[in-house]
Amino acid sequence: MSMRIFENLGQALRGLRLNRGNTFLMTLGVMIGIASLTVIVAIGDGIKVKVLDRIANMGFGPESFSVIAGAGRMFFTRSKNTVSMTLEDAEDLLALPTVRLVVPRQRKRMQIINKKEFTSTRVYGVTPDWQLARGWNMKDGDFLSDSDLDRKKRVIVLGATPTRKLFKGEDPIGRMLRLQNNFYEVIGLLEEKGLTESGYDPDDRALIPLTTSMSRLTHETHLHSIKVVTLNPSQVPETMEAVRQILRRNHNLSVLAADDFRFVTPEGIMQWVTESEQALNRMLILISTVSLLVGGIVIMNILLVSIRERVREIGIRRCFGARRSDITLQFLFESVLVSLLGGVMGIGLGLALSFGLKRFDVLPTHMTVEPFILSFVFCTLIGLVFGIHPARKAAFLSPEESIRSQ
Repeated sequence: MSMRIFENLGQALRGLRLNRGNTFLMTLGVMIGIASLTVIVAIGDGIKVKVLDRIANMGFGPESFSVIAGAGRMFFTRSKNTVSMTLEDAEDLLALPTVRLVVPRQRKRMQIINKKEFTSTRVYGVTPDWQLARGWNMKDGDFLSDSDLDRKKRVIVLGATPTRKLFKGEDPIGRMLRLQNNFYEVIGLLEEKGLTESGYDPDDRALIPLTTSMSRLTHETHLHSIKVVTLNPSQVPETMEAVRQILRRNHNLSVLAADDFRFVTPEGIMQWVTESEQALNRMLILISTVSLLVGGIVIMNILLVSIRERVREIGIRRCFGARRSDITLQFLFESVLVSLLGGVMGIGLGLALSFGLKRFDVLPTHMTVEPFILSFVFCTLIGLVFGIHPARKAAFLSPEESIRSQ
């Protein structure tokens, strides 16, 4: 029995080699489907990893949450009114008995210049409590102080990325940098965190006193966000409700009016990630199924054409003692082998495309072992399912009629 299986496998390999044109077309159909599956799964995993990386680098602990200006959900604003929160709001929130820290913040991406060197980075206007709330250590120098905040001093703390780009290994402490039309003294360097798995760079930042940001940089008094740290995690729900009531009152919102701010919590982020991943997975399943069905139909149609071209070969095999089961196995082997070959080539193409998307910062991608397992399973199933009809058709050809037809 095993000898007949190996003999039929050899016949299948010989048939594929002698009919290279058809083999190429069948392989191409599966390759495109598997490449699509590989890229789509990589993009889905990449987006999830990137979001989780961003969460990890937002400095969230179980006892903290953020309030972001503008109505919407999580990181997405659906309102044009993003100028609602002020320092007065932050002061009122700090007065709550369950609150330990409040960190108001402004944010703006802009160019920083050091003589002939320059770079674009995220510049944050913050208070001295930012370091405590984030738990971010200093590599060198000092962090922003209450005196810097009160006097609106033009001082700056740099992350590792702008430090490298602007100073090329030189000591930055005490040096002057230009932001817009003002010069700022470098007083400290943040400890380097390093690139995350998704390629996000938490070190690409610079910090200045919030009051300086308002008066010299943004020329605005509204805040981008306020981070709230409670005394313990169990107080987060009641604190969020108290914060909502204070902000609604301060912003003069009517009973029927929607909040002009939104909350971001670790639990909320994880729920949002889970819901997004489920929606993305449904889309992936649909697209991958269509792609692979097309590949399977291509295999079946080309095998049917190939059988009509190879009726003499089939007839000769039958005349020399090959049974119908042998012919069935031969063409099933051909179908499965073509599917697996297309799968291997598709994985290679998918990996190359995924790497290109990540390398050129088009879309985040992340490769896991899952696409390889899925590809092997799908390719085997495609070969078997779409090879059955052509294999049976070939097996039931009459030997005499097959030879006479040629």
